[in-house]
Amino acid sequence: MTMTIKERQKLLKRYGFYHGRIDGIDGPKTSAATIAFKQSRGLRARDYVGPVTIMALRKAIRPVAANIASDGERYPMPVWLRLAYSHLGLREIVGRYHNAEILGWWERLSLPFKDDETPWCAGFGNAMVQAAGLPVVSKNRAAALGWRWNGYGTRLDGPALGAVMSMERPGKPGSGHMTFVAGRDRHGNIMGLGGNQGNMVSINPYSPTARNAQYHWPEGSRPPAEIGLNSLPVITSSGSKLTNEA
Repeated sequence: MTMTIKERQKLLKRYGFYHGRIDGIDGPKTSAATIAFKQSRGLRARDYVGPVTIMALRKAIRPVAANIASDGERYPMPVWLRLAYSHLGLREIVGRYHNAEILGWWERLSLPFKDDETPWCAGFGNAMVQAAGLPVVSKNRAAALGWRWNGYGTRLDGPALGAVMSMERPGKPGSGHMTFVAGRDRHGNIMGLGGNQGNMVSINPYSPTARNAQYHWPEGSRPPAEIGLNSLPVITSSGSKLTNEA
C-alpha cells in the first residue's frame, strides 16, 4: 500500500491540516500537517506514512491502538492485524448491490470476482497482508486453504498473535476457512478476527486444534518469538460460534 505526496496533500487539505499548494513536494508544511494528522488519530507523531496512516487518511478513520492490553500486559500487534481490526463490522450488502471495499480487494488481488457473495474470508486475509506491504500467495488467493497448498509463509507449531489460522470444512474436502489469530478467550479458544464470519468482519471463537487447524506467518515478516495459547492476550467478542464463514 503506497501513497503519492500529492494524494497525501489533497487528503490532509480535505481534513484541514494542510494549507499549501498541491505540488507533490514533501516539504516542511506537508511534514507538519502529516504529524498533526497522525496526532489527531492517536498515531505516533512522526513524518512517516505507512499502511496504517494511509488507511487512516483514505478512510478518515481512527486506527486501532498498536497494542492489545490484557491482564496488565501489552501485546504488540503486527500491522496486518491492526488493519484487520480497522474493518470490524464491515459486511456484505444483501441484494444486487455489493460492498465497494470487498470489490476493491478482489481488484487489488487481481481476482476476477465482481460481487460480495463470493466467499471472501481468504480475500480479506490476503488483502490485509497485501495492504501491510507484504507479498501474498501467488495463486489460490481466494481459497481459504491457499496458504497450505502453496507453502506460503512460515508454518508455525501453534497460534501466535496475528498468525493466519486455517481450518478445513467438515465433509467438504478442499474447502475451509481462514482467520487471523486476535487472541484467546478464557475457555481456551482462539479468538479469530476474519472476514465472512457471519457475512461480516468479526471476532469469533474457534477450537485451536479442531478441523485440522494450521497456523502460518506471512512472508516478508520475521516469525514471532513466542507461540502457543499462553502467548496470546485474553480478549472478548460479542459474536458466537458461526457456521456461515466461507
